[in-house]
Amino acid sequence: MNPNVVLRLVQASKQYKGKTVLNRVTLEMSRGETVALTGPNGSGKSTLLKLMAGLSALSSGKREVRGSGEGGSLIIGYAPDHLPKLKFTAREYLHHMASIRGLEAAARTRRIEELLELVDLRDKPGQQMKFFSKGMLQKVNLVQALLGDPELLLLDEPIGGLDEEAQGVLASMLMSLRQKGTAIVAASHERALIGQWTDRIVAISEGRIQSVAANAASIEGKRWRRIVSRWPEGRGEDAKAFANWPGTIKCRAENQEAVYWTEPASSDALLKELLEAGASIDSVATGAGRMV
Repeated sequence: MNPNVVLRLVQASKQYKGKTVLNRVTLEMSRGETVALTGPNGSGKSTLLKLMAGLSALSSGKREVRGSGEGGSLIIGYAPDHLPKLKFTAREYLHHMASIRGLEAAARTRRIEELLELVDLRDKPGQQMKFFSKGMLQKVNLVQALLGDPELLLLDEPIGGLDEEAQGVLASMLMSLRQKGTAIVAASHERALIGQWTDRIVAISEGRIQSVAANAASIEGKRWRRIVSRWPEGRGEDAKAFANWPGTIKCRAENQEAVYWTEPASSDALLKELLEAGASIDSVATGAGRMV
C-alpha cells in the first residue's frame, strides 16, 4: 500500500437481513485528501462511512488501514448524521468522549474549550443537550469527532442544521485539517455545498459507486492521461470498480465503454490492470486542465 494511503476498501460489500446495501465498493483515502460522498438518501453513504470507521463489519471484501497510532492503528474521528438529545451538558458529554479516547484531564479541558470556541457554541451554563437546537447539536457532534486529532475524519451530513456562517467556519476547519494531513470524507446529498471543500466527488447510487470526478478547482492546469477502454457485455460494474484506482481523477462508464482520466504516473499500472481484467484499450491521450 502507498505510504500516503491511510485507508483502502477493496470490493467491499455489506448485506443487512439478506439485502445488499453496498456492492463491491473500492475506495482509497490518502493523507491530506478530502472526498465528498454524494447521492440520494438510502444510497449507501452512511453504511460506507461506518465500514470505513470500522463500526460495521464487511460482509465481503477487504478493509486495509495504516496509521501512526500504537501498532500502526489509525486514529479515526466519526460524526454520525445526528446526535440524540442527551441529558448531559455539552461539556459533560465531551469530557466523557475525550476520556474514552484517552485524553488526559488537563489536555482534555483545554482541547474541549478550544474546539467549542472554534465552532462558536453559545450554550447556557448547565444547559442540557436535550434542549439544544439541531445546529447546536451538530456543533457538539463535530467537536467530539475532532477530540483525538484524527488522521481520518468521517462526517455524515456535516452541514445539517448549520447556518451559513457556521458552514463557513466548518469549511475553514476542514481546509486547515487537510493542510495538516488529515484525510476527510464528508457524505451529503447537497452536492453543490459540500463539493466546494473537496478534491474528489464520489457519487453513490443503490449501493454502488456510479462516478468519480475531481473538483474543478483541484484539476486546473493539472496534466492527465485519458484511457478509453471497452468491456465485454455484462461487465459494466467491473469497469466502474476501476474508478477508484490510485491516481484516477475521473471516470465515465456507459454501456460497454469506460473512460478513465488518470495522473500520468499512474496510467501504465492502470492500463496493465484493465487488460488483465479483460478490457480492451481503444485509445490513450494526454492533456491538461479541463477533462473532455
